[in-house]
Amino acid sequence: MAPFYTILSIWVGAIILCAMLKVTISDREKAHVLGLGDTLPRIAGPSGPGNASRWGLRLDHEYFGRYAIFALLALLQGTLVCLGDTYFLGVQANHALQFLAVGWLAALVFSNIVYTLTVSFGDIGKAIAVVLLVMQVGGSGGTFPIEMTGPVFQAIYPFLPFTHGINAMHAAMAGAYHMEYWIELGILASYLIPSLALGVVFRRPVIKANDWIIEKLESTKLI
Repeated sequence: MAPFYTILSIWVGAIILCAMLKVTISDREKAHVLGLGDTLPRIAGPSGPGNASRWGLRLDHEYFGRYAIFALLALLQGTLVCLGDTYFLGVQANHALQFLAVGWLAALVFSNIVYTLTVSFGDIGKAIAVVLLVMQVGGSGGTFPIEMTGPVFQAIYPFLPFTHGINAMHAAMAGAYHMEYWIELGILASYLIPSLALGVVFRRPVIKANDWIIEKLESTKLI
């Protein structure tokens, strides 16, 4: 059960980070970073992030610059959880360093997924992260064999990040069969590809879509 609850706690930690810390940068903070004083908010106008590029600050700069804080804190969380498993709970692992490496990679992948969802969709992104958490609790096979679950969970089982994080931890604890450990790590790391694509490549279209949705919601006078 240790791998399941370890992976679960790392995902929950990523959600808590995005709930406690700001994922976006205000115009005043951008002006401070660029050494422009209070000039940027006046020049950029209401849609500051859209015009900040004239000062050399691109959306990918904002994304990676802010995410560095979340990545560092997530790595600290992953380290604390894995060391707590080993030295406090007494979890035995044949390869302690590999066990710790899974925690580090899971922390980076999960924090990036939750961060990207939050920075792209705001509070809706946090809700999506919670929904993904619930799906993975039931569909990752961490509490009981996946064969005992319903057909829906069995269908999504291979595509859940939890699945490969848990399998990699099992391999680190009990020993791997051939390249099982590294294959599971590679699959877990591959979830960074769609997450980074959403956060960097499709960031501008997502921002425009969000602005359009917010404008329509505000026009209804209900929200």
